[in-house]
Amino acid sequence: MRPRVLLVEDEPSLQVLLADLFAEQGWEAEVAGSVREACAVLAKHPPEVVLCDLRLPDGEGLAVLDRALGLPVPPPVVLLTAYGTVDKAVEAMKRGAADFLTKPFDEEHLLAVLRRNIELVQLRRRVADLEGEVGAPLGVSPAFTQVLQVAATVAGTHVTVLLEGETGTGKEVLARFMHRRSARGSGPFVAVNCAALPEGLLEAELFGHEKGAFTGAVRARAGRFEEAHGGTLFLDEVGELPLPLQAKLLRVLQEQRFERLGSNRSVAVDVRVIAATQRDLRAEVQAGRFREDLFYRLCVVPIKLPPLRERREDIPLLAAYFARSWGRKLGRELTFAPETLEHLALLDFPGNVRELEHLVGRLAALCPAPVVLPEHLPAEYKPARDTRIAGPLEGRLAAQLAACEREILQRALQRAKGNRTQAAKLLGISRKRLWEKLKHYGLE
Repeated sequence: MRPRVLLVEDEPSLQVLLADLFAEQGWEAEVAGSVREACAVLAKHPPEVVLCDLRLPDGEGLAVLDRALGLPVPPPVVLLTAYGTVDKAVEAMKRGAADFLTKPFDEEHLLAVLRRNIELVQLRRRVADLEGEVGAPLGVSPAFTQVLQVAATVAGTHVTVLLEGETGTGKEVLARFMHRRSARGSGPFVAVNCAALPEGLLEAELFGHEKGAFTGAVRARAGRFEEAHGGTLFLDEVGELPLPLQAKLLRVLQEQRFERLGSNRSVAVDVRVIAATQRDLRAEVQAGRFREDLFYRLCVVPIKLPPLRERREDIPLLAAYFARSWGRKLGRELTFAPETLEHLALLDFPGNVRELEHLVGRLAALCPAPVVLPEHLPAEYKPARDTRIAGPLEGRLAAQLAACEREILQRALQRAKGNRTQAAKLLGISRKRLWEKLKHYGLE
């Protein structure tokens, strides 16, 4: 479905110019010439974005802004005026305007502003759609959707799965997704972090113990394998298991039977195991720290989760999702400005999805405004200031600007790994415009 733009403008020539411009972008334009007409359109069929003149025959565009913000799902409103002042701009932004532009305007800049806001609305809708399944893995990038397809396919089987990936990539979230999609979905999902328990307690934690089996065992206790009977046992950081316990785990996986500590009675269980590790278990096998037979028993279906830096398209989606989630927890509204999402998508996030979630939680607690702007980010996440032009300036201004623009184009292409569509999105320009600039600077 084509994005809809509500154009609120009383000048006929500008109505025609902008409507044609929007049609070239593949957008559907609906034109209103007054506050009354605009409010009628908003009530009947809210658009993705509103471009509204500040001065209209029957009032100010701020009235349209207030009406738009009163809708259940408010569309972003960009105000456009020939009478722009700092005071009006500040008032409009305080009242919730997405942006404020003045006439005469640069067409490319105007389109870039509208495009960012349309993408933001589409992103919010995507988040709302995906929130239908609580705790579902979120992602639209090719790297992640491929992982999700494999996980969905193997979920309905009984085979053991090994999830590999850096810390914070969402291995437990994916394991829970597979559990819910399996025939065991109504059974228990039991998670054990093998790295979080002392070696002396880990065996009792997994397999249980009888009363008096060791000092402090004042009563018998079932282990995690018994708790997971009929469901799924998630062994996180399985690479941290000591070698003696690896042998016992191998036997349980093969026979689905074990003995509690202090007992010689065999306990039968029906458990599907999903293991996870951030270690390279193949290297651990070569080093003699992990049993080769256990590795092949766990690695029936290996699934490698990509780090967040390899699925940058998902960063805005995840940030918007966490903003809604934290907003509900803290009882406040929190959204990201388009330019903030664009900046976050350029960051590497070594802590991956977990780091991004914690960043959003920090912003939900501390950000003074409902819309997160780049300046609201903590210092370590703020856009770096480029100091390379702080030295003496040499040459004509046009030549210096051209050199800067050429370098920016090169950096965008490098960031997008040569993908021109992605590079155009990073720069906020059309692909055609990017091609023209590349040709101009001999970068095509």
